[in-house]
Amino acid sequence: MNARALPGVGEHRYYVAAAIGVIVVVLAGFSIDVPLLSHLGSVSVLVRAHGLIMLTWVALFFAQALLVARHRVDLHMRLGIFGVVLAVAVIVADTATLITACRLGPPHMPPGVPPSLFLAFGLFNLFTFAALVGAAIALRKRRSDWHKRLMLLAMLLLLDAALARFIGAYTTWTVDSSTVRNLFVLACVAVDTFRCRRLHPAFVIGGVLVFANDYLANWAAATPVWLHFSQALSIR
Repeated sequence: MNARALPGVGEHRYYVAAAIGVIVVVLAGFSIDVPLLSHLGSVSVLVRAHGLIMLTWVALFFAQALLVARHRVDLHMRLGIFGVVLAVAVIVADTATLITACRLGPPHMPPGVPPSLFLAFGLFNLFTFAALVGAAIALRKRRSDWHKRLMLLAMLLLLDAALARFIGAYTTWTVDSSTVRNLFVLACVAVDTFRCRRLHPAFVIGGVLVFANDYLANWAAATPVWLHFSQALSIR
């Protein structure tokens, strides 16, 4: 973002509120893992690194929204350099965790989900996350309005794990986490559209990517090419 394109107070509040909502969802979902904090020795280094990286990403998203709300765009842009490195770390750590979980099988994966399908959903999520973050970074100076909306979509895309835990532990819902995540996306788009009195094209293009992501993963997981790919990674 640049100082000439600072949004109004309402826009500041919108993104700070969205960041707080993300934190609430993450804390609620991963609250079932709190007992593990007293037994970290039983958790692999990969899982600990993955958890730390993801929590740092959530904290960074909140910090960036708060910095802009306080008109510290200079710090926001400096911290953005760290954000680029962290985004790469998210992709690398999440990919490694996905493959390891699939190799280990239950109870390291959602019950009833075949490893090839679990891997497809996870990797397609990461492909879409990388596309959204990459586009947001490329547009950060020229189109700050696109930048912040694409970053919000990328953040929402990573909520599947927290939502799956929350749904499985605290509800009797039969809906899957990606459906609930998409409802959050629609809610954010609806609020932004009402607030700005128009549907922003960043939400149109980014939203299509997010929604198409799940259908493509579901389709790809059943193809011979993906099954061979899964087997090559020693997926059971």
